[in-house]
Amino acid sequence: MAVHVARTSNAVAAATAFFMLTSRVSSDRAAAAMIALAMRATAAAAAAREYNRHPMGPASGVLELEAVPCPLCGGRDVATLGWLRDVALGVPGTFPLARCRGCGLLHQNPRVREDELERAYPDNYPAHARDSEMPRMLRRDGPAVRWALATWLGYRHLATADASPGARAWARLHRRRIRENFPPWIGGGRLLDVGCATGRFLHRMRAVGWRVAGIEIDPVAAAKAAAVTPEIFVGDPIDAPFADGSFDVVTSFHVLEHLPRPLHALRRMLHWLADGGLLIVEVPNAGGAGGRLFGRYWSGLDFPRHLVHFTPATMAAMVERAGGHVAAVTHRTKPRYLTRSLRHWLRDQPGRRHRVALAALDSRVGRGAAKLALELIMPINRPLGLGEAVRYFIRRA
Repeated sequence: MAVHVARTSNAVAAATAFFMLTSRVSSDRAAAAMIALAMRATAAAAAAREYNRHPMGPASGVLELEAVPCPLCGGRDVATLGWLRDVALGVPGTFPLARCRGCGLLHQNPRVREDELERAYPDNYPAHARDSEMPRMLRRDGPAVRWALATWLGYRHLATADASPGARAWARLHRRRIRENFPPWIGGGRLLDVGCATGRFLHRMRAVGWRVAGIEIDPVAAAKAAAVTPEIFVGDPIDAPFADGSFDVVTSFHVLEHLPRPLHALRRMLHWLADGGLLIVEVPNAGGAGGRLFGRYWSGLDFPRHLVHFTPATMAAMVERAGGHVAAVTHRTKPRYLTRSLRHWLRDQPGRRHRVALAALDSRVGRGAAKLALELIMPINRPLGLGEAVRYFIRRA
């Protein structure tokens, strides 16, 4: 049964509940305390009463919502933490942040109706606004990158004779960055990118020898990706026609949180892996530093487009249910993740000083200073497990 979005004025309680929920706790008693805090959030209660009293019709332009089972365990008993709005792109309405009482998964429930999801993505949605292009790393530092790939990641087919001592020194200095941008070479070099958007990643992979294919639900973005490879399926990943065992590596970067059936999609991705294959999935980390610091302004929430909000524990549980196991994880934080959240917060604050701060942050000098400061501070998030995003390296069980 469809329900409709309603407004709420008490966002502070929702932010507090989210902050507490994403703190790393392991005891049942602490989890119960957080649920109790969430249930006391007046925003949730007020919003629930409001949308039951005054539902808005489709003519209002507000996205319709529907109650759904938990995407992880299938349960229907959820605690609503608050109703939040789209602070990034301004899609009308407010949207619920809920926690499954059975498995702890954070997700949108009630969720934007599946037949309305397309309306949650305006034309200026950034993932679809980029044209596919050769990354600067390969274009500018190709010999160094090729030498690094051949030396450390198994790309034995790449020519490395043009890698000078200086290029090799550069590669050693940027070893982490190279490893983050390229998967290890596996098997026959067949790679599928799920949620390939305009094909930027596929372009990069093809340039270093992979035979590539992609899945993209947006037809406009998919048309651009088709310039990289004709093997592009347009639609939901669970409907893609690829045969089991077709790929040595399957990647999915910042896609799973957008899908209405993430468990089914994960299961399909694992089935597409050949023997010894590797699935690489990256999603925002709801337990990271940004969520704790910015609460409802955290860019990783991205309501209403993000339907599920993973922590390492809930991602591991979903991978296990899908028939895989997490072999390794890396925590990642980029300055733009945090500056995005800071912009959301500044835009919503009254007063001239916040407008001045926002203008400074958006200036060239301000952007550079913020990036430098964050690059000095952010590495501490990796060993603490507080990255803004987590990359999971997954094998079939």
